[in-house]
Amino acid sequence: MLRKGMGKKKKKLIDQLYPIFIEGGESNGHDKKTLDKIWKDWEAFASYAFNKSHSTCYAFVAFQTAYLKANYPAEFMASVLTHNKNDISKVKFFLEECSRMGVEVLGPDINESEMNFTVNNEGKIRFGMSGLKGVGEGPVSDILAERKKGHFENIFDFFRRMSGGKSINKRVVESLVLGGGFDCFPEMHRAQYFVPSDKYDTFLEHLLKYGAAYASQLISAATSLFGVSDDIMIPEPKIPQTEEWGLISKLNKEKDVTGIFISGHPLDDYKIEIKNFTSCSLNEMSKFEGKNGGKVNIAGMIVNPQHRISKKGTGWGSFELQDFKGNRDFVLFGEDYINFKNYMNDGEAVFITGKFRPSWRNKGEFDFKIEEIQLLDTVGKNKIDSIRLTIDIATIDIKFVERLDALCKRKRGKHKLKMLFIDSMNKQKLPLYSKDRKVEADNEFIDNLEKMGVTYKVNA
Repeated sequence: MLRKGMGKKKKKLIDQLYPIFIEGGESNGHDKKTLDKIWKDWEAFASYAFNKSHSTCYAFVAFQTAYLKANYPAEFMASVLTHNKNDISKVKFFLEECSRMGVEVLGPDINESEMNFTVNNEGKIRFGMSGLKGVGEGPVSDILAERKKGHFENIFDFFRRMSGGKSINKRVVESLVLGGGFDCFPEMHRAQYFVPSDKYDTFLEHLLKYGAAYASQLISAATSLFGVSDDIMIPEPKIPQTEEWGLISKLNKEKDVTGIFISGHPLDDYKIEIKNFTSCSLNEMSKFEGKNGGKVNIAGMIVNPQHRISKKGTGWGSFELQDFKGNRDFVLFGEDYINFKNYMNDGEAVFITGKFRPSWRNKGEFDFKIEEIQLLDTVGKNKIDSIRLTIDIATIDIKFVERLDALCKRKRGKHKLKMLFIDSMNKQKLPLYSKDRKVEADNEFIDNLEKMGVTYKVNA
Protein backbone atom coordinates (compact mmCIF):
# COMPACT_ATOMS: atom_id res chain seq x y z
CA MET A 1 0.00 0.00 0.00
CA LEU A 2 2.85 2.38 0.83
CA ARG A 3 4.57 1.66 -2.47
CA LYS A 4 1.32 2.36 -4.35
CA GLY A 5 0.73 5.56 -2.41
CA MET A 6 4.23 6.80 -3.19
CA GLY A 7 4.08 5.79 -6.87
CA LYS A 8 0.69 7.47 -7.39
CA LYS A 9 1.51 10.42 -5.09
CA LYS A 10 -1.55 9.75 -2.92
CA LYS A 11 -0.77 11.91 0.10
CA LYS A 12 -3.95 10.92 1.94
CA LEU A 13 -3.08 7.23 1.78
CA ILE A 14 0.51 7.84 2.89
CA ASP A 15 -0.70 9.86 5.90
CA GLN A 16 -3.02 7.01 6.91
CA LEU A 17 -0.09 4.57 6.93
CA TYR A 18 2.17 6.75 9.12
CA PRO A 19 0.83 5.67 12.54
CA ILE A 20 0.85 2.01 11.47
CA PHE A 21 4.53 2.32 10.47
CA ILE A 22 5.51 4.02 13.75
CA GLU A 23 3.57 1.53 15.88
CA GLY A 24 5.08 -1.46 14.07
CA GLY A 25 8.59 -0.04 14.23
CA GLU A 26 8.44 0.71 17.93
CA SER A 27 7.04 -2.75 18.67
CA ASN A 28 10.15 -4.16 16.99
CA GLY A 29 12.41 -2.10 19.27
CA HIS A 30 13.31 0.76 16.90
CA ASP A 31 13.84 4.34 18.10
CA LYS A 32 10.95 6.73 17.17
CA LYS A 33 13.43 9.44 16.07
CA THR A 34 14.97 7.03 13.58
CA LEU A 35 11.52 5.95 12.38
CA ASP A 36 10.46 9.61 11.87
CA LYS A 37 13.66 10.31 9.91
CA ILE A 38 13.02 7.32 7.62
CA TRP A 39 9.40 8.37 7.10
CA LYS A 40 10.32 11.98 6.22
CA ASP A 41 12.86 10.72 3.70
CA TRP A 42 10.14 8.55 2.15
CA GLU A 43 7.73 11.50 2.01
CA ALA A 44 10.33 13.67 0.27
CA PHE A 45 11.01 10.89 -2.23
CA ALA A 46 7.28 10.32 -2.83
CA SER A 47 6.75 13.98 -3.77
CA TYR A 48 8.79 13.42 -6.96
CA ALA A 49 9.71 9.75 -7.21
CA PHE A 50 11.59 7.97 -9.99
CA ASN A 51 12.91 4.46 -10.01
CA LYS A 52 16.57 4.14 -10.97
CA SER A 53 16.02 2.84 -14.52
CA HIS A 54 13.70 5.76 -15.26
CA SER A 55 16.03 8.45 -13.89
CA THR A 56 19.04 6.91 -15.68
CA CYS A 57 17.24 7.21 -19.02
CA TYR A 58 16.40 10.85 -18.29
CA ALA A 59 20.02 11.60 -17.45
CA PHE A 60 21.24 9.94 -20.63
CA VAL A 61 18.77 11.83 -22.84
CA ALA A 62 19.72 15.10 -21.09
CA PHE A 63 23.39 14.43 -21.86
CA GLN A 64 22.65 13.69 -25.53
CA THR A 65 20.50 16.82 -25.80
CA ALA A 66 23.18 19.05 -24.27
CA TYR A 67 25.83 17.56 -26.58
CA LEU A 68 23.73 18.19 -29.70
CA LYS A 69 22.84 21.74 -28.70
CA ALA A 70 26.49 22.56 -27.99
CA ASN A 71 28.00 20.92 -31.09
CA TYR A 72 25.20 21.14 -33.70
CA PRO A 73 23.26 24.26 -32.60
CA ALA A 74 21.55 25.04 -35.92
CA GLU A 75 20.49 21.44 -36.58
CA PHE A 76 19.34 21.00 -32.98
CA MET A 77 17.24 24.19 -32.95
CA ALA A 78 15.76 23.38 -36.38
CA SER A 79 14.55 20.08 -34.95
CA VAL A 80 13.15 21.73 -31.81
CA LEU A 81 11.30 24.32 -33.91
CA THR A 82 9.87 21.62 -36.16
CA HIS A 83 8.54 19.63 -33.20
CA ASN A 84 6.79 22.74 -31.86
CA LYS A 85 5.66 24.28 -35.15
CA ASN A 86 1.93 23.92 -34.35
CA ASP A 87 2.24 26.10 -31.23
CA ILE A 88 3.11 29.63 -32.36
CA SER A 89 3.94 30.76 -28.80
CA LYS A 90 6.53 27.97 -28.48
CA VAL A 91 7.90 28.77 -31.95
CA LYS A 92 8.37 32.36 -30.77
CA PHE A 93 10.15 31.17 -27.60
CA PHE A 94 12.59 28.94 -29.49
CA LEU A 95 13.24 31.56 -32.19
CA GLU A 96 14.26 33.95 -29.42
CA GLU A 97 16.57 31.22 -28.08
CA CYS A 98 18.13 30.97 -31.58
CA SER A 99 18.79 34.71 -31.44
CA ARG A 100 20.40 34.37 -28.01
CA MET A 101 22.63 31.55 -29.30
CA GLY A 102 23.68 33.55 -32.38
CA VAL A 103 21.99 31.10 -34.77
CA GLU A 104 20.53 33.08 -37.68
CA VAL A 105 16.99 32.21 -38.71
CA LEU A 106 15.95 33.15 -42.25
CA GLY A 107 12.36 33.75 -43.22
CA PRO A 108 10.38 31.37 -45.43
CA ASP A 109 11.43 31.17 -49.08
CA ILE A 110 9.25 29.54 -51.72
CA ASN A 111 12.36 28.28 -53.51
CA GLU A 112 14.36 27.04 -50.50
CA SER A 113 12.05 26.29 -47.57
CA GLU A 114 10.95 22.74 -46.90
CA MET A 115 7.95 21.47 -44.99
CA ASN A 116 9.77 21.88 -41.67
CA PHE A 117 12.59 24.04 -40.34
CA THR A 118 15.85 23.05 -42.04
CA VAL A 119 19.50 24.11 -42.10
CA ASN A 120 20.76 25.44 -45.43
CA ASN A 121 24.25 25.15 -46.93
CA GLU A 122 25.36 28.30 -45.08
CA GLY A 123 24.51 26.81 -41.68
CA LYS A 124 21.46 29.05 -41.19
CA ILE A 125 17.98 27.87 -40.25
CA ARG A 126 15.38 28.35 -42.94
CA PHE A 127 11.81 28.82 -41.72
CA GLY A 128 9.57 25.85 -42.63
CA MET A 129 6.57 26.79 -44.75
CA SER A 130 4.19 24.69 -42.65
CA GLY A 131 5.20 26.83 -39.65
CA LEU A 132 3.31 29.78 -41.14
CA LYS A 133 -0.11 30.48 -39.69
CA GLY A 134 -2.76 29.44 -42.22
CA VAL A 135 -0.44 27.28 -44.33
CA GLY A 136 -1.05 23.58 -43.74
CA GLU A 137 0.97 20.55 -44.78
CA GLY A 138 -1.26 19.88 -47.81
CA PRO A 139 -0.41 23.12 -49.68
CA VAL A 140 3.29 22.77 -48.77
CA SER A 141 3.38 19.20 -50.08
CA ASP A 142 1.94 20.43 -53.39
CA ILE A 143 4.48 23.27 -53.59
CA LEU A 144 7.41 20.94 -52.87
CA ALA A 145 6.19 18.37 -55.42
CA GLU A 146 5.99 21.04 -58.12
CA ARG A 147 9.35 22.56 -57.12
CA LYS A 148 11.08 19.24 -57.81
CA LYS A 149 10.55 20.03 -61.51
CA GLY A 150 12.56 23.24 -61.05
CA HIS A 151 12.56 26.44 -59.02
CA PHE A 152 9.78 28.96 -59.56
CA GLU A 153 11.17 31.65 -61.88
CA ASN A 154 8.82 34.47 -60.89
CA ILE A 155 5.44 35.08 -59.32
CA PHE A 156 3.57 34.33 -62.56
CA ASP A 157 5.42 31.04 -62.97
CA PHE A 158 4.34 30.11 -59.43
CA PHE A 159 0.63 30.74 -60.05
CA ARG A 160 0.69 29.06 -63.47
CA ARG A 161 2.21 25.90 -62.00
CA MET A 162 0.30 25.85 -58.70
CA SER A 163 -3.24 26.38 -59.99
CA GLY A 164 -5.60 23.72 -61.29
CA GLY A 165 -6.71 21.42 -58.47
CA LYS A 166 -3.81 22.04 -56.10
CA SER A 167 -4.54 23.13 -52.52
CA ILE A 168 -3.44 26.72 -53.00
CA ASN A 169 -6.03 29.29 -51.96
CA LYS A 170 -6.24 32.95 -50.98
CA ARG A 171 -5.45 32.36 -47.30
CA VAL A 172 -2.36 30.28 -48.11
CA VAL A 173 -0.84 32.79 -50.52
CA GLU A 174 -1.61 35.71 -48.21
CA SER A 175 0.36 34.01 -45.42
CA LEU A 176 3.22 33.27 -47.81
CA VAL A 177 3.36 36.92 -48.87
CA LEU A 178 3.16 38.34 -45.33
CA GLY A 179 5.79 35.90 -44.06
CA GLY A 180 8.21 36.81 -46.87
CA GLY A 181 7.86 33.59 -48.87
CA PHE A 182 7.79 35.50 -52.16
CA ASP A 183 10.59 37.96 -51.30
CA CYS A 184 12.88 35.87 -53.54
CA PHE A 185 11.11 37.48 -56.51
CA PRO A 186 12.78 40.92 -56.60
CA GLU A 187 10.35 42.41 -59.10
CA MET A 188 7.75 42.86 -56.35
CA HIS A 189 7.51 43.92 -52.71
CA ARG A 190 4.88 42.75 -50.25
CA ALA A 191 2.58 45.78 -50.41
CA GLN A 192 1.98 45.31 -54.15
CA TYR A 193 0.13 42.05 -53.59
CA PHE A 194 -2.60 43.79 -51.61
CA VAL A 195 -3.50 46.77 -53.83
CA PRO A 196 -6.40 46.68 -56.32
CA SER A 197 -5.69 45.28 -59.78
CA ASP A 198 -8.08 45.57 -62.72
CA LYS A 199 -11.51 44.51 -61.40
CA TYR A 200 -10.11 42.65 -58.39
CA ASP A 201 -9.79 43.95 -54.83
CA THR A 202 -6.17 42.80 -54.60
CA PHE A 203 -3.40 41.75 -56.98
CA LEU A 204 -3.31 38.41 -55.17
CA GLU A 205 -6.90 37.72 -56.23
CA HIS A 206 -5.96 38.70 -59.78
CA LEU A 207 -3.03 36.27 -59.70
CA LEU A 208 -5.27 33.45 -58.43
CA LYS A 209 -7.75 34.09 -61.26
CA TYR A 210 -4.88 34.26 -63.75
CA GLY A 211 -3.56 30.89 -62.56
CA ALA A 212 -7.04 29.33 -62.70
CA ALA A 213 -7.62 30.64 -66.24
CA TYR A 214 -4.23 29.32 -67.35
CA ALA A 215 -4.96 25.88 -65.87
CA SER A 216 -8.40 25.82 -67.51
CA GLN A 217 -6.99 26.66 -70.94
CA LEU A 218 -4.29 24.04 -70.46
CA ILE A 219 -6.97 21.37 -69.88
CA SER A 220 -8.96 22.59 -72.86
CA ALA A 221 -5.90 22.43 -75.08
CA ALA A 222 -5.12 18.91 -73.89
CA THR A 223 -8.54 17.67 -75.00
CA SER A 224 -8.65 19.58 -78.28
CA LEU A 225 -8.11 18.12 -81.69
CA PHE A 226 -4.62 19.60 -81.99
CA GLY A 227 -3.33 18.60 -78.50
CA VAL A 228 -1.41 20.74 -76.04
CA SER A 229 0.21 23.89 -77.36
CA ASP A 230 3.32 25.38 -75.82
CA ASP A 231 1.80 28.84 -76.12
CA ILE A 232 -1.19 29.28 -73.80
CA MET A 233 -2.37 32.79 -74.63
CA ILE A 234 -3.27 34.16 -71.20
CA PRO A 235 -1.64 37.57 -70.70
CA GLU A 236 0.19 38.11 -67.42
CA PRO A 237 -1.50 40.71 -65.19
CA LYS A 238 0.27 44.04 -64.97
CA ILE A 239 2.04 44.48 -61.63
CA PRO A 240 0.42 47.43 -59.79
CA GLN A 241 2.68 50.12 -58.40
CA THR A 242 2.46 51.35 -54.82
CA GLU A 243 4.74 52.47 -52.00
CA GLU A 244 6.34 49.84 -49.78
CA TRP A 245 4.96 49.34 -46.30
CA GLY A 246 6.80 51.09 -43.49
CA LEU A 247 9.16 48.89 -41.50
CA ILE A 248 6.90 48.59 -38.44
CA SER A 249 3.80 47.81 -40.52
CA LYS A 250 5.68 45.22 -42.57
CA LEU A 251 7.16 43.52 -39.51
CA ASN A 252 3.89 43.47 -37.57
CA LYS A 253 2.16 41.74 -40.49
CA GLU A 254 5.09 39.31 -40.67
CA LYS A 255 4.79 38.59 -36.97
CA ASP A 256 1.09 37.78 -37.36
CA VAL A 257 1.90 34.71 -39.46
CA THR A 258 5.34 33.69 -38.10
CA GLY A 259 5.03 34.59 -34.42
CA ILE A 260 8.19 36.69 -34.38
CA PHE A 261 10.01 39.43 -36.29
CA ILE A 262 12.29 37.61 -38.76
CA SER A 263 13.41 39.98 -41.52
CA GLY A 264 14.18 42.76 -39.07
CA HIS A 265 13.03 44.46 -35.88
CA PRO A 266 10.94 47.62 -35.47
CA LEU A 267 13.81 49.12 -33.47
CA ASP A 268 16.42 48.53 -36.20
CA ASP A 269 16.20 52.19 -37.21
CA TYR A 270 17.21 53.25 -33.69
CA LYS A 271 20.29 51.09 -33.05
CA ILE A 272 22.58 54.09 -32.64
CA GLU A 273 20.30 55.70 -30.01
CA ILE A 274 19.80 52.44 -28.09
CA LYS A 275 23.50 51.58 -28.12
CA ASN A 276 24.73 54.99 -27.00
CA PHE A 277 22.07 56.44 -24.71
CA THR A 278 20.46 53.56 -22.79
CA SER A 279 21.80 52.22 -19.51
CA CYS A 280 20.92 48.60 -20.26
CA SER A 281 18.49 46.30 -22.01
CA LEU A 282 15.12 45.64 -20.38
CA ASN A 283 16.11 42.24 -19.03
CA GLU A 284 19.09 43.81 -17.19
CA MET A 285 17.19 46.55 -15.32
CA SER A 286 17.17 44.74 -12.00
CA LYS A 287 20.94 45.29 -11.54
CA PHE A 288 20.17 48.98 -10.87
CA GLU A 289 17.85 48.26 -7.93
CA GLY A 290 19.24 50.02 -4.85
CA LYS A 291 22.43 51.17 -6.60
CA ASN A 292 23.67 54.65 -7.63
CA GLY A 293 20.29 56.21 -7.03
CA GLY A 294 18.68 53.58 -9.25
CA LYS A 295 18.45 55.89 -12.29
CA VAL A 296 18.00 54.05 -15.59
CA ASN A 297 17.63 55.01 -19.25
CA ILE A 298 15.81 52.40 -21.33
CA ALA A 299 14.29 52.26 -24.81
CA GLY A 300 11.87 50.04 -26.66
CA MET A 301 8.62 49.66 -28.53
CA ILE A 302 5.26 49.99 -26.80
CA VAL A 303 3.04 46.93 -27.19
CA ASN A 304 -0.55 46.34 -26.07
CA PRO A 305 -1.23 49.70 -24.39
CA GLN A 306 -4.30 49.71 -22.14
CA HIS A 307 -6.18 52.89 -21.13
CA ARG A 308 -8.52 52.37 -18.19
CA ILE A 309 -10.73 54.19 -15.68
CA SER A 310 -10.59 53.38 -11.96
CA LYS A 311 -13.64 53.05 -9.68
CA LYS A 312 -12.95 56.62 -8.54
CA GLY A 313 -13.19 57.83 -12.13
CA THR A 314 -9.50 58.59 -12.58
CA GLY A 315 -7.53 57.41 -15.58
CA TRP A 316 -4.69 54.89 -15.45
CA GLY A 317 -2.93 52.73 -17.98
CA SER A 318 -0.49 49.91 -18.61
CA PHE A 319 1.74 48.83 -21.46
CA GLU A 320 4.45 46.34 -22.36
CA LEU A 321 7.82 47.61 -23.55
CA GLN A 322 9.89 45.41 -25.88
CA ASP A 323 13.50 45.76 -26.99
CA PHE A 324 15.90 43.45 -28.86
CA LYS A 325 16.45 41.17 -25.86
CA GLY A 326 13.32 41.13 -23.76
CA ASN A 327 10.24 42.87 -22.47
CA ARG A 328 8.86 44.46 -19.30
CA ASP A 329 5.43 45.62 -18.13
CA PHE A 330 4.76 49.14 -16.82
CA VAL A 331 1.77 50.76 -15.10
CA LEU A 332 1.01 54.49 -14.89
CA PHE A 333 -1.32 56.15 -12.37
CA GLY A 334 -2.44 59.68 -11.54
CA GLU A 335 -0.34 62.53 -12.91
CA ASP A 336 2.14 60.12 -14.51
CA TYR A 337 -0.68 58.74 -16.66
CA ILE A 338 -1.92 62.23 -17.56
CA ASN A 339 1.60 63.35 -18.52
CA PHE A 340 2.59 60.29 -20.56
CA LYS A 341 -0.63 58.74 -21.93
CA ASN A 342 -0.10 60.35 -25.36
CA TYR A 343 2.99 58.18 -25.81
CA MET A 344 1.02 54.98 -25.14
CA ASN A 345 0.39 54.00 -28.76
CA ASP A 346 0.88 50.50 -30.12
CA GLY A 347 4.22 50.30 -31.96
CA GLU A 348 5.52 53.64 -30.62
CA ALA A 349 9.32 53.65 -30.16
CA VAL A 350 10.13 55.50 -26.93
CA PHE A 351 13.04 56.48 -24.69
CA ILE A 352 12.25 56.27 -20.96
CA THR A 353 14.12 57.74 -18.01
CA GLY A 354 13.18 56.44 -14.58
CA LYS A 355 14.39 55.50 -11.14
CA PHE A 356 14.16 52.51 -8.82
CA ARG A 357 12.73 53.41 -5.42
CA PRO A 358 12.05 51.30 -2.31
CA SER A 359 8.59 49.79 -2.59
CA TRP A 360 5.99 51.09 -0.14
CA ARG A 361 4.04 47.85 -0.51
CA ASN A 362 6.71 45.20 -0.09
CA LYS A 363 9.62 45.85 2.25
CA GLY A 364 13.03 45.07 0.76
CA GLU A 365 11.77 45.32 -2.83
CA PHE A 366 11.98 48.15 -5.39
CA ASP A 367 9.49 49.77 -7.78
CA PHE A 368 10.45 51.52 -11.02
CA LYS A 369 8.99 55.00 -11.42
CA ILE A 370 8.92 56.56 -14.87
CA GLU A 371 10.10 60.19 -14.76
CA GLU A 372 10.24 61.07 -18.47
CA ILE A 373 9.18 59.59 -21.83
CA GLN A 374 10.45 60.84 -25.20
CA LEU A 375 9.97 59.64 -28.73
CA LEU A 376 13.04 57.62 -29.68
CA ASP A 377 13.01 59.36 -33.06
CA THR A 378 13.83 62.71 -31.43
CA VAL A 379 16.47 61.40 -28.99
CA GLY A 380 19.21 61.02 -31.60
CA LYS A 381 18.44 64.39 -33.14
CA ASN A 382 18.62 66.12 -29.77
CA LYS A 383 21.44 64.20 -28.10
CA ILE A 384 23.96 63.48 -30.88
CA ASP A 385 26.43 66.32 -31.40
CA SER A 386 29.43 64.54 -32.91
CA ILE A 387 30.77 61.14 -33.93
CA ARG A 388 34.33 59.89 -33.53
CA LEU A 389 35.71 57.17 -35.80
CA THR A 390 38.50 54.98 -34.44
CA ILE A 391 40.78 53.75 -37.24
CA ASP A 392 43.78 51.44 -37.03
CA ILE A 393 46.40 52.81 -39.46
CA ALA A 394 47.25 49.24 -40.50
CA THR A 395 43.85 49.04 -42.25
CA ILE A 396 44.32 52.21 -44.29
CA ASP A 397 44.96 52.02 -48.03
CA ILE A 398 43.77 53.98 -51.08
CA LYS A 399 40.59 51.92 -51.42
CA PHE A 400 39.72 52.46 -47.74
CA VAL A 401 40.24 56.24 -48.01
CA GLU A 402 38.11 56.44 -51.16
CA ARG A 403 35.26 54.47 -49.55
CA LEU A 404 35.29 56.56 -46.39
CA ASP A 405 35.49 59.81 -48.36
CA ALA A 406 32.58 58.77 -50.58
CA LEU A 407 30.50 57.80 -47.52
CA CYS A 408 31.11 61.12 -45.78
CA LYS A 409 30.21 63.05 -48.94
CA ARG A 410 27.04 61.03 -49.41
CA LYS A 411 26.00 61.42 -45.78
CA ARG A 412 26.53 65.15 -45.26
CA GLY A 413 24.73 66.44 -42.19
CA LYS A 414 24.96 68.42 -38.97
CA HIS A 415 27.11 66.16 -36.78
CA LYS A 416 30.77 67.02 -36.17
CA LEU A 417 33.26 64.51 -37.53
CA LYS A 418 36.22 63.40 -35.42
CA MET A 419 38.80 60.68 -36.02
CA LEU A 420 41.16 58.82 -33.73
CA PHE A 421 44.03 57.07 -35.54
CA ILE A 422 45.63 54.16 -33.67
CA ASP A 423 49.20 52.95 -34.26
CA SER A 424 49.07 49.61 -32.42
CA MET A 425 52.69 48.72 -33.16
CA ASN A 426 54.14 51.90 -31.65
CA LYS A 427 51.31 52.35 -29.14
CA GLN A 428 50.44 55.85 -30.32
CA LYS A 429 47.16 57.72 -30.87
CA LEU A 430 46.46 60.73 -33.05
CA PRO A 431 43.12 62.55 -32.62
CA LEU A 432 41.96 64.75 -35.53
CA TYR A 433 38.97 67.02 -35.91
CA SER A 434 37.38 68.24 -39.15
CA LYS A 435 36.42 71.92 -39.14
CA ASP A 436 34.61 71.85 -42.48
CA ARG A 437 33.12 68.38 -42.94
CA LYS A 438 30.03 67.28 -41.03
CA VAL A 439 28.05 64.07 -41.44
CA GLU A 440 24.61 62.62 -40.76
CA ALA A 441 25.36 60.03 -38.06
CA ASP A 442 22.33 57.84 -38.68
CA ASN A 443 21.95 54.06 -38.92
CA GLU A 444 22.87 53.95 -42.62
CA PHE A 445 26.13 55.76 -41.85
CA ILE A 446 26.85 53.39 -38.93
CA ASP A 447 26.05 50.28 -41.00
CA ASN A 448 28.54 51.35 -43.64
CA LEU A 449 31.21 52.04 -41.02
CA GLU A 450 30.75 48.56 -39.55
CA LYS A 451 31.10 46.97 -42.99
CA MET A 452 34.44 48.80 -43.31
CA GLY A 453 35.56 47.56 -39.87
CA VAL A 454 35.51 51.07 -38.35
CA THR A 455 34.41 51.44 -34.73
CA TYR A 456 32.74 54.64 -33.52
CA LYS A 457 31.57 56.55 -30.49
CA VAL A 458 29.12 59.45 -30.38
CA ASN A 459 29.76 62.67 -28.43
CA ALA A 460 33.30 61.53 -27.59
